[in-house]
Amino acid sequence: MKLFSKIIFTSSFLVLNLNAEVFSVFLENDVINGDDKHYTNGTYLSYLSDKDTNDSSKYNNSFFDFISKIPTFNNDTKYQTLGITYSHYAFTPTNLDKKEKIIGDLPYAGVATLDFILFKWDEDFFHEYAITLGAVGPSTNTDTFQKSFHDAIGSNDPQGWDNQLEDDFLYNFSYSYGYRAFKHEFSYGKMDLVNTVRANVGNYNRSLMAGSMIRYGNNFPNNFNSVGKFIGVNENKLLNLDSKTNKNLGWSLSYGLAYSYTDYFYVNNHDKSYELDELKDSLVHVISWDTYLDKFVLSFSFKTSKINLSNDYNEYENWGGINIAYLF
Repeated sequence: MKLFSKIIFTSSFLVLNLNAEVFSVFLENDVINGDDKHYTNGTYLSYLSDKDTNDSSKYNNSFFDFISKIPTFNNDTKYQTLGITYSHYAFTPTNLDKKEKIIGDLPYAGVATLDFILFKWDEDFFHEYAITLGAVGPSTNTDTFQKSFHDAIGSNDPQGWDNQLEDDFLYNFSYSYGYRAFKHEFSYGKMDLVNTVRANVGNYNRSLMAGSMIRYGNNFPNNFNSVGKFIGVNENKLLNLDSKTNKNLGWSLSYGLAYSYTDYFYVNNHDKSYELDELKDSLVHVISWDTYLDKFVLSFSFKTSKINLSNDYNEYENWGGINIAYLF
């Protein structure tokens, strides 16, 4: 997986040549449900640039000239933002005490990915293009990370990492469109509704997702408070955070509902010897509490979805997340 390391180095160099807008750290874990199984934890680092990378007087080179010419179907966007997200996922079966391979349950798998993101957007809608490059297998060192985490919290170590999925290269392309379908200000507070659709293709994840997120609060920015992805960080919520920096505390409470259809997910479907079904369709529920103060954002989220692994397993699973963002 030396290629993946080179990609990380190259992307880090690109970041240093951009004017930063926001950086965030997102941690997600299923401990909120008292479980330790399947998608069990994720760590994410996200960076979004300023919204003016289409300004040739600031970014005058062939790369920025090329991405500025990428079209959208309505072709009337005002702003352009670049982003990079590093993601590290851990997947395990239900029984962590068994050392042998468990047929009919999710395999041990560590996944590390790097998303290269382009937003073309206006105040009330956005187009998101993302290229995902990554790795699965022992090279991600997920087993070491999880064992260290379990040692720190005094939990039993998972015993079956010797059976994790082998090293492989992952790639994906995704497109997402979101728009603010409703917004209204009251005598105290305000409300908005953001609808999104998302499509993913590649050897990592082939899926379609559509959802809506309604938000009520006070003194919050005009960012895109969307459902986001099935699992993982939601970069849409970082977009346009600088529309309002709050010397006084801002807050919001949100509820989102989405439908997701998964045709193929690498961890679930690559190794046929585990005899797992396709994930197929699922409803995803999201609850989020966000606070805004000056250049800091602190968010707590709860997500639940019905997971179909086989005819014998079709249950709701829950994840909790905490996100800290800082505007430069």
